[in-house]
Amino acid sequence: MGHFAKSSLGKVVQLVNRKLSALGLSVLLHLLLFSAVLLAGMPSVEKKVEVKRVPVIQAHAVDGAELRARAEKKRKIREQAERKERERKAAIKRKENEKKKAAEEKRLKQKKEKQQREKQAKEKKAKKAKKAKEKKAKEKKAKEKKVREKRAKDKKLKEKKAKEKKTKEKKAKALKEKKRAAEQKRVKEKKRQAEKAQAEKIKEEKRRRQLQDEIELEAELEAETALMQSRQQNQAMQRQLSQLRTSIRRQIEKVWNKPRSTPAGRTCKVKVRLLPGGEVGGVTVMVSSGNQPFDASVEQAVWQASPFPYPDSVELRKELKELEMTFVHQE
Repeated sequence: MGHFAKSSLGKVVQLVNRKLSALGLSVLLHLLLFSAVLLAGMPSVEKKVEVKRVPVIQAHAVDGAELRARAEKKRKIREQAERKERERKAAIKRKENEKKKAAEEKRLKQKKEKQQREKQAKEKKAKKAKKAKEKKAKEKKAKEKKVREKRAKDKKLKEKKAKEKKTKEKKAKALKEKKRAAEQKRVKEKKRQAEKAQAEKIKEEKRRRQLQDEIELEAELEAETALMQSRQQNQAMQRQLSQLRTSIRRQIEKVWNKPRSTPAGRTCKVKVRLLPGGEVGGVTVMVSSGNQPFDASVEQAVWQASPFPYPDSVELRKELKELEMTFVHQE
């Protein structure tokens, strides 16, 4: 409603400006009064427009100077009214501007606060994202570091193992070479020892053969000497044995009582076993004559002729331990 009043007043002022003339001043004043009454009767007007009462001027004929004075006065009144109107409009506009400014400031403030909140949220989000990114980067860096450390550790371990393997292989090679050299030395030494042993063996064999030859030669000489001595002793023993046998036979025949009824040519072979000292230990008929009295006479003669001569020589005693003797009956 206030806006409508302002608009109406503006139109009246514009009308005054267009109708200002000496003849139309009365009409203008009436219109101003009408507008003032109209505005005064309007409710809810934010600000009442103060309209000065202009005295009613009776129209009458005036001269040029008066007209100019009146025109000047009208001009001043118009200018004053216009100034006031401008001031009013300016005040209204100022208030509107202030409201707009306040509203704008409020809007800007709200916008700024919103922007601030959005900025803070964005910054918070960015900070969170940055923190997450930093955390991720840190984790990635830590992971990469761990991977690098693991790789370095694996590399170091691999190098260590390679070094140990190389050292082991080197030691094994050195040991193998040492064993090979030792084996060569052992084989060489064994060969040398074998050759030495063989040479010693050959030398020893030669010495042994020489000694054996000497021993054999000496043995042969001894054997020949012994054989000769044995032969000589045997011959002497055989002579002594023959003499003893002859002596024993003579001693038996000396006491032998031959049976007259025995045919001539009968032969009896007996084995006589002698005891130490020459005593007869037993008489056995080995080959009978076929004539029992003849055989019995031979046995009786052997027993009767005992003891026989007994030699001192052990060899002769062995030979006389058992005597085989043959007796023939002759006419």
